[in-house]
Amino acid sequence: MFCPKCGSQNPDGAMFCTTCGEKIGIAPQSVVEQAENVAAAVNEQAAEVTEEVTAAVTEAAAPVAETVNEAFANAAPVIPETPAQPVFEQAPVQQPVYEQPAYQQPVYQQAPVQQPVYQQPVYQQPVYQQPVYQQPVYQQPEAPKKKKSKAPLIIGLIIAILVLAAGGLAAWANLTDDHPDFLNFADFTKDENSLPLSEKEQKTFISIVKKLDQAIIDNDGDAYEDEIPSYAQDFVWSVYDFDNADDFVEYLYADEKYGVKQLGDDLKVTEEIVSATKVKDKDLDALTDAFSEVFDKSVDIASAYLIGNNSCFKGEKSEKYFDYYLFFKADDEWHVILIGKDNLETFGLKAK
Repeated sequence: MFCPKCGSQNPDGAMFCTTCGEKIGIAPQSVVEQAENVAAAVNEQAAEVTEEVTAAVTEAAAPVAETVNEAFANAAPVIPETPAQPVFEQAPVQQPVYEQPAYQQPVYQQAPVQQPVYQQPVYQQPVYQQPVYQQPVYQQPEAPKKKKSKAPLIIGLIIAILVLAAGGLAAWANLTDDHPDFLNFADFTKDENSLPLSEKEQKTFISIVKKLDQAIIDNDGDAYEDEIPSYAQDFVWSVYDFDNADDFVEYLYADEKYGVKQLGDDLKVTEEIVSATKVKDKDLDALTDAFSEVFDKSVDIASAYLIGNNSCFKGEKSEKYFDYYLFFKADDEWHVILIGKDNLETFGLKAK
């Protein structure tokens, strides 16, 4: 490509002229205007060159012409040929083709989010196994196969009864004289199936009294106190002439004659219901009145029983102790109060 200013040839695509420094890459004029300017510049320079060459030739040829003129004065004038005008071939101008770079939109790939899988823990419902209460089996003595004379048997029984009665009365008197409320166990004949309590009520009573007796084994007055209604606690301690739970339990545990400590180490306890008398509906009002008088507490009693119970303590030795408890339901809960045999009439109750 040629510079539009000086006409110098430059490499295709050059932005500035390598001769005069003129900007030639992209001009504001059109391609035709650029070509016309280039041609005009070339013709102008060619005219100047021609004029200079003509002057130089004329000046150099003047002496020769003068000599020739003198030599050929008479000759016909020779008209010099006009030098041929140099023909300038204009180079084709190639318009630069601007290729717009292709813009490729970046593709944004969002990382897949993996939702955590929550596994619900499997809750296993604990299986409560109801303890099996085994009802003692009462075995009826077999009847004699052959009839024999009953006279010797009757006489023997009379003698045995008299001996046992004498010894039993002496032991009973010695025990009740020291403390009439704390009776030694006697072999009561009973039929468990005839008890008015339901199986659930029997298990509830035995569970509560077993906790009371375990508190005696542990010599723990607080544990015993927790199983007795607060309004009846002072009354329970007074059954054995004590003022508080600690002295009450200490007596039952450590007394030299009656305390379970005398039975040795590793004590265990079981409960045996000897008798149970249901307080009839018509007597519940009287029992409620007795609660108000004895405990200074209004208690709505839904159901109640007078229960004679054996507490069976077993260690190196074993012993059974009998006492009376009031087993009653109030506010949908069962409670136990130790009342002793001397307080039965206070609550309008009678031993079976």
